[in-house]
Amino acid sequence: MVDIILVLFHIRTMNKIMIPEDSLMQKKLTVICCFLFVLISSRAMAHHPTGGAGTGQAGPVKTIPASPAGKGRLAIALQTEFINFDAFSDYELRGHAKKGNDVHSADSIFHSVLGISYGLTDDLTLSLQIPYAHLDNIREAHHDEPEEIHIHGDAKGLGDITLLGHYRFVSLKESNFESAVQFGIKMPSGTTSDKDIDGEQFETEFQPGTGSWNPVIGIAATKRYGQVSLDANLLYTISTKGAQETDLGDVFLYNMSLSYRVAGRPVSWDLIAEVNGEWKQKQEINGVKDENSGEHVLFLSPGIRVSLNRQFSAFLSVGFPVIQDMNGIQNETGTRTLLGIGVTF
Repeated sequence: MVDIILVLFHIRTMNKIMIPEDSLMQKKLTVICCFLFVLISSRAMAHHPTGGAGTGQAGPVKTIPASPAGKGRLAIALQTEFINFDAFSDYELRGHAKKGNDVHSADSIFHSVLGISYGLTDDLTLSLQIPYAHLDNIREAHHDEPEEIHIHGDAKGLGDITLLGHYRFVSLKESNFESAVQFGIKMPSGTTSDKDIDGEQFETEFQPGTGSWNPVIGIAATKRYGQVSLDANLLYTISTKGAQETDLGDVFLYNMSLSYRVAGRPVSWDLIAEVNGEWKQKQEINGVKDENSGEHVLFLSPGIRVSLNRQFSAFLSVGFPVIQDMNGIQNETGTRTLLGIGVTF
């Protein structure tokens, strides 16, 4: 809670710099920020979110469009993500341990990400992503004591903040085509010392934060046909060694979206179909690769967005895994549900 208050104070300080003290906009922003942080602090997540919150504008949910926010535009969105796993039973954990494998299991992950974006120019947008995490019911069995199930409980806390730039370098108005690059850094601001129910520190893979500085690079493209929008993006995060001598491995995200705007005023609807891919490299601890880590998962994700006066929006997306290529012994992923709210000034 102290961390949340400090971040909120920092956001309010930035508002004082950018917006006059007595302006109506600053009052609105203060109320909205307080509301969003209350929502975030009521729930949690872990296992390190792979995607960030959108800006709350019309378009895809998970895919990053090429369109920038626009000069002087401020967008705030709260996105939550819930992923359930095909958790191992105690019997299965014991079976893996008897075969010489140290295997863990978790029931679900809950992510909340607060996204704040501001258009510095018509082509350049800066965004800040502040995550909070909760990994539910972590259990483990070891090969040296296969009959004992270690119940660790839940891991939770603030995750690593990501600062991301979005620069549109192609804008062809006649053909309604745009392309942009993303560049940024994930900072080691998250919790890396969370402890289990016995007071033992969780391994880094379970911590909300990584303790590492991770560069982020990417590219996005958008093509519009009237009320239809095609969006695609690639985003690569370069992992470095962080807490407990752990390198969690690089992450590559690739997304494609088809969205259709159902016109209407003051309320409009976007019908969305997305393909979301996630590839994660194996993690290394003290230079030794963990063979039970790393994966490639592909989701088909139908979704919907409702917008009011092109300023307020709410969105929902449900991802169904169609490809799961897991290294070693790991929980398979069930459905992934994303929902959120956003406002643009």
